[in-house]
This record gives sequence, structure tokens and C-alpha cells, in this order.
Amino acid sequence: MKRWSKQLLSGCLVAALLLSMGGCQQGSIPSSAVSSQAASSAASSEETAQSPAQSSETYSDMPVQTLELDASDPDYYQKALETEIYNYKLIRNVPTAYTADSWEAYTSTANTLLNIDPASLDDVSKSMIDNAVEKREALVQVAPAADCMWYIWGDAPATAETVESSDFTAESYDNADMKPFLVPYLVEDQSTAKGNMIVIAGGGYSSRGNAMEGYPIAEAFRDLGYNAYVLQRRVAPYSEEDVWLDMQRAVRYLRYNADSLGLGGMDCMAASGFSGGSGTILGEVAYLYGDVQPTLFDPDYTPDEVDQMSADLDVICPLYGPQYSAEHTSDYAGLVTDNPNLPAMFLAVGENDATGAMPDIWTLANSVRGKTVVEVHTFAEVGHGFGAGLQGTTSTYWIPMADTFIDLVMGRGEAGAGEAAEIPEGYTQMQQYTFEGGFGKADVTCAVDDTKTKVYMAFVAFDQQQVVEGVLNDGIVTVTYDKSGFMTNDAQAIYNAADQNNWQPVA
Repeated sequence: MKRWSKQLLSGCLVAALLLSMGGCQQGSIPSSAVSSQAASSAASSEETAQSPAQSSETYSDMPVQTLELDASDPDYYQKALETEIYNYKLIRNVPTAYTADSWEAYTSTANTLLNIDPASLDDVSKSMIDNAVEKREALVQVAPAADCMWYIWGDAPATAETVESSDFTAESYDNADMKPFLVPYLVEDQSTAKGNMIVIAGGGYSSRGNAMEGYPIAEAFRDLGYNAYVLQRRVAPYSEEDVWLDMQRAVRYLRYNADSLGLGGMDCMAASGFSGGSGTILGEVAYLYGDVQPTLFDPDYTPDEVDQMSADLDVICPLYGPQYSAEHTSDYAGLVTDNPNLPAMFLAVGENDATGAMPDIWTLANSVRGKTVVEVHTFAEVGHGFGAGLQGTTSTYWIPMADTFIDLVMGRGEAGAGEAAEIPEGYTQMQQYTFEGGFGKADVTCAVDDTKTKVYMAFVAFDQQQVVEGVLNDGIVTVTYDKSGFMTNDAQAIYNAADQNNWQPVA
């Protein structure tokens, strides 16, 4: 069996710092789609988790382990340590299941257990174990586990390389029974959802830094109007191919279950990833796009109905992790793929990133230019692992910038929206089309009269609504009105882009 590579993506350096509070793990709840009522409950429970006073109902269905052993037993504390580490690796995955204060009190206490040597349990160590157990017993669960843990695979997930329970150790990020799932952060009114954003925290392919790159990112995108989901992907001892398999399955899971879950905004499927999370997205885009099946990496896997959905993404935001192979190389060539439907890409990195992500992000951008829309941001005085943004730097603006980028490429933003002012009287035929000029792409509304002797064109350019009118003489435009004064020289080219055989009556 192939062993896990010790050369991880560049994000591992930061992931080690995040390990104590990052990530997620789970118990053995069977995989199943939840109802739309459960989806709504997941949204409300997340809100409740932040405002405990609003909760009127509590639950107790998280699959934690309990120890049936008296404290006087000589093996008690060693077993208690093992049990509580298991529970910590489970509970840190699902902050939305609990009130915020009780979850934070438990996880901040229990993560210290990872530093205890089980072969040397002194009084201080025993006190730490007792404290963690006390904090777990004080947890207030305000949402059912099924509302907070959407398992994305069936009973037999695709697995590129065999992993045994014995491959997991106390140092492994997950418990051996880990099953990949999504933690949903849903907008209250699904009819207003702008899209669906899958969030993948970094940590190379060995851990998940959700504390900085998962939960707060999902909350931020939800607050901007997106359904957001933190993907709890498999990590070591699983292979990089298994990580990519989880990514494609998450996309397909949401598409397949959108109706039963009552999800809106399904015309926009997006993903944001950090370091190893960025590599997770890019590996999926490179290998498991469209109708490519998981059997690419697991020939023994039997595809199901979920696998028949498209794995394509509309927009991706890979941050400071352009290399998607766990073997970080100096001859990185960007995104090498036969994928014919590349998503639009919003790329960002810190100028002081010492992992190599800064030059590599430009290699990635250049490898897809001309194939899709790509935007790159390099933030000054910022290194690796800035998450939602480093205070005091412009990196704090990346999430609203990404939101604007998504609006533009999805045709919702000001630039290129093509939502022109009402077509004036006298114009009887019109069409809408995309024009690309020196100012970028714009969706144009173009109208003419019956005799094609005058023309009206409206579009957004330079972040302003542009309106141009003119007279036509054998197709030659003479501008008589230019709202901004900037577009006269472009008017002829914009009109020439119209399809003279595709005029439609003005409604």
C-alpha cells in the first residue's frame, strides 16, 4: 500500500499552528440526505449557536464515546484520555450543533489533551482530562447532528488507496471512522440565495484549519447572501486523490439534493479554498470535472445517482495554494487539464508568502488565461495563512472583492450586467450580446428603429452605466449622444458586434 507523502502542500506550515483548533471529525451516523425542514433547521441552529438565549430546545444525539470505568481503576485516566481525544476530534467539526460559548469552552480545553503523553500521566495531566470531560458534559447541543453534518458519500465512498484503521494513530488528525461531510451555513430566505459556496480550509492534505479558514469564511459568505458549507474532507492517512474525490462529491451532492434540501442559488456553484484547501479545489478541477466519474481513481467503486450530476464549478477562489499535488515541485506548470469548462478564478496571495505560493499563483493564472476569466490579487505586507484577512492590511477586503467578482462573472454586478435603462420610444428592434473592448467585457442592449437609421446602446463600463445614441448610414454610426463622454470611439465596434440577422421586437 502506498504510504502518505510527507511532503505536503505549502499550507502545512501554518496548519501546524492551527491544529489545536482547526478541523473536524465525526462518528458513525449513516449517510443520508436530509429534508428541507432539516436544512432550514441547520440555518436556524447556526444562528442559535451564536445566541444561546434564543434556544428553547436541546438535543443529545452526537455520537460521542463514554467511558464505563470507575475513576479508581488504574487504567481509568489512560482510557479517559483516549476517549476524550476521540470526542474532541468529533466535536470540533460541528460548532453549529452547540451554543457558541459551550463549544468554545470545550474545544479550547480539550485541544490541550493532544499534548499529553499517555505513558506519563501526572496529576496535572489528570486534572486536564477531568476538566475536558467536565466541559464536554456541559456542552449545550441546540441542533440535531443530522442538521449540522451532511454526509456526502453512501456506505462505500470511493477510495483511491486502501486505508486501514491501524493506519490512524493518536497523532492523526481524524478518528479512524471519519466520514466526509458538509457543515451548512444557510441563508434564511432561500429565494434570495446568491449561490452556494463550498469552503475548504487549509492544512496541506494532513489537517484542516477550520478555526481560521473554515467556519469564519462560511459565516462571512453566508452574511453576503450565499449558502456556505465547510467541507470536512479526508486527510492523511488518505491520499491526495481521496481528498479530490471528496471535493467533487460535495459539488455533486449539493446539486443532487438541492430540491430535497430546499436550496436556492443553484445557478452558481462556487468554492473557496486555502493552501491545501486551494489544492483540493484545483485537483478536482484538473481531474474530476464534468461527468468524469470517481472510478478514475477507484476502479472498484460503483457510481450512484449522485455521481451522475455534473462536478463542474462556476467560480473558484483558490488562495495561497496553487500547487494541487502533495509533492511540491519547483517546476510547477500551473493547471494542467483537459477540462473544457474551467471555472472563473479569483486568486489571492500575500506578497510575503515564503512557501512559494506567490510566484506559483501567477503561474497558475497564466496557465488559464484565455481559457477562463481570471483575476489575481497580491496583498502587501501579508504572508501565508491570512484566512479572512490580516487586520491592518488590504487582505481584509478579499471576501467582498470575491463577492463582487462572482457577481460580475455571473452577470449580476454593475459591470457587464446589461441592465440598460428603458429603451426609448421610436426603437422597435433590439438584441442583447456580450462585447469585449479595452474596458473589458460588457453585456450590451442594442436597439434600432424599423429603417435602421438610428441606434441606441446601453451597457456598463468603467463601473458606470453607459448610454450611446447615434444615427446610422449604411451601418456607419455617427454618435449624437454619449452619456459619459468616454464611449464615442468605441460605438462603431460595439454596434458591429450585433448580429444583423438576430433582431427581435422590443417588448
